[in-house]
Amino acid sequence: MTTHQPQPGVLHHVAPWPHVSAFEFGPRSSPSDPLVLFVGGLGDTLLSVQYLGALAVALREAGWGLAQANLTSSGMGWGGATVAGDAEEIAKIVRYFLERGTSKVVLVGHSTGCQDAIAYLHLASAQSFPKLAGIILQAPVSDREIDVVTELAKKVADEAAALATPPNPTDLAPASCSKLFHSKAGVTWQRWRSLAELPDSDDVDVHKSEDFFSASLSDRRLANVFAPLNCPLSVVLSGDDSSYPSSVKANLPGLLERFKRAAPQEWWHATSRIIDGGKHDLGGEPQTSEFVGLVVEFVKSL
Repeated sequence: MTTHQPQPGVLHHVAPWPHVSAFEFGPRSSPSDPLVLFVGGLGDTLLSVQYLGALAVALREAGWGLAQANLTSSGMGWGGATVAGDAEEIAKIVRYFLERGTSKVVLVGHSTGCQDAIAYLHLASAQSFPKLAGIILQAPVSDREIDVVTELAKKVADEAAALATPPNPTDLAPASCSKLFHSKAGVTWQRWRSLAELPDSDDVDVHKSEDFFSASLSDRRLANVFAPLNCPLSVVLSGDDSSYPSSVKANLPGLLERFKRAAPQEWWHATSRIIDGGKHDLGGEPQTSEFVGLVVEFVKSL
């Protein structure tokens, strides 16, 4: 059920430059059927997350479609990108489907796709993004709190502080930064700092920091992260996610409760939960079926 299988569908070319596209599983029985738009994480490409095939089948049976965003940051392109730029491209995809008759769009973020969803909310008003019908965050984790990232970030910050002039944000950070995240295309200083450094304020600036889910964040910053929420939200943590340091993994219920308290209560959805035994991308069964079931439950409630 969770193995990678060939998937029939339709590839939509959404924007000419930079090139943005979306792969629609299926396709839907009608262009007006509502749609779930999936956004992957760092390094993800089309179909790289195993549960998408199963999710597409279950959504089709519920009268919904599934599409995956193919952003310019996909694959190895993320090192020179930003979550703000991702959000702008996601808005183009959402608008593309709505203008062609899709009745509503729910955004499902996986890993850094969750940060993209938060960036979408923060930029939506100023940039007139289309309104989403709902958001599901699957594996919203902190890159900064991953043990190896924490260690490297201190070393890199010390080296940068010793330079005669501060690094240009668009210059490439040391190769060790990109190697850590398995990137062959390099990582800019701007993106590295957004990922790996402690935010300098409790206020949210999606152009400077994508640190939205760290357990060490203050209650005020978490409240600011979720403040623009204007649609139902489901937050789904994985109980065996290797991204968590042991201190965070030991109290995932407490972290989920903090997210719940931070979010506007009228939008917090009852499907929010911790999937016991789930890996970062859920892994196999029964975790995949549990997640697919909660997504179907979520969209049916809208």
